[in-house]
Amino acid sequence: MRRPLLAQSLHRPRGAAGAAAAAAVLLWAASLLAAQAPAVPTPESPVRAVAVEPATLRVDPDPSSAVVGQVLPGQNLAVLNLAHGFAQVFAGRSGWMLDKGLVRLTQPGGGEILFGAASQFEQRAEDASGQRVAAQNAARLYYSVYDNFPSSPLAGEALYRAAEIRWQLGLNDMPVVADPSQRRFPDDSLLKRVRSKYPGTPWAARADFLLLQEKLTCGIWDSKPSCIGKEIDHYRDYLKKYPRGPRSAEAAYDIVYRDGAAWSLYRAGDHADAGKAAHYRAAALADAAAVERDFPGTDWAAQAALIAFKIEQDIAVYPG
Repeated sequence: MRRPLLAQSLHRPRGAAGAAAAAAVLLWAASLLAAQAPAVPTPESPVRAVAVEPATLRVDPDPSSAVVGQVLPGQNLAVLNLAHGFAQVFAGRSGWMLDKGLVRLTQPGGGEILFGAASQFEQRAEDASGQRVAAQNAARLYYSVYDNFPSSPLAGEALYRAAEIRWQLGLNDMPVVADPSQRRFPDDSLLKRVRSKYPGTPWAARADFLLLQEKLTCGIWDSKPSCIGKEIDHYRDYLKKYPRGPRSAEAAYDIVYRDGAAWSLYRAGDHADAGKAAHYRAAALADAAAVERDFPGTDWAAQAALIAFKIEQDIAVYPG
C-alpha cells in the first residue's frame, strides 16, 4: 500500500544528508501545524469573543463553584484562559464560564453565526412572554455583528436591525403627552449612523423612514387639518430621496391617506372649505394613480385604490 506523501519523505533519506532532510521536513510540519492551531488565550494576550447564549460566571472552572455574575447574549468578552472545558473571561468582571457558545472574532463565518443568533432572539421577541428581554438580546447580537465584523456583508443590515429594535423599545418607554408637539423620542443616533455609514442602501432608506416619526407631531387632525399638508410634504421629500426604497410604497400610500383625510375634513363640518376640498380630492386621485403606477401589485397600491374609490363615492376617508 502506498504511504502518504509526508510518511514517504520522512523514511526515504539515508545518512547524514537524509537526517538533515528529515529534520527540515519535521520543522516544516511543526510550523504548519502551529500556524493552523488557534491562538491560545493568556491574560497578557486575551482573545476577543462574543457570547451567543446566556451564561453563568463562576469563581473557578468548576460547575459547583460560587456564581459571580452572568454573561448576556451579544456581550463582548475577553477570553483570558482555558481549563477543564471552561473559559476564564473578562465581562465587566473576571470569572469562569463553560467554553461553549463563544464566537471568537477569528471564527470563520462569525458574523453570520451572530446574525443567526440575533434573528432567533428577534423571533422569540414576538412571543408574549419574555418579549422585551429577547428583543434586547437580539439588539445586542445584531450590533455585535456590525461592531466586530464590519466587513461582513450582513453588517449594514445588522446595524439597522439593532437600531430599529432599540428605537421601538425606546418609543414604548416614552411618556404619553397631551400635546403632540411636546412628544419626546428615544435616542436616534444608531438610526442616523445607519444613514451615514451605508448611504443609498435599503437600510438607510428604512432608517430614514423611521426617523420621519420625529417630524409627524400634528396629533389629531380634526383640530388642525392645515397641519396635514406639512406631513404630506415630509413624505414627498422622502420619496424624492428614496423613489424605489423598501418603504417607498408605504410612504406613497401615506400621502394618499393624508390627501383623503384633508379632503374629508374640508368637505363638510367645522372646517368646510370647497376650494381646499377640491384641491385635496384631485391630489388624492392623482397620488393614488401614482401608487398604482409605481408600486403595482402591492398592498399599498390596493389600499390607495380603495381611498380613491371612497372619494369618488363621496365617502369620508377620515375618521374611518
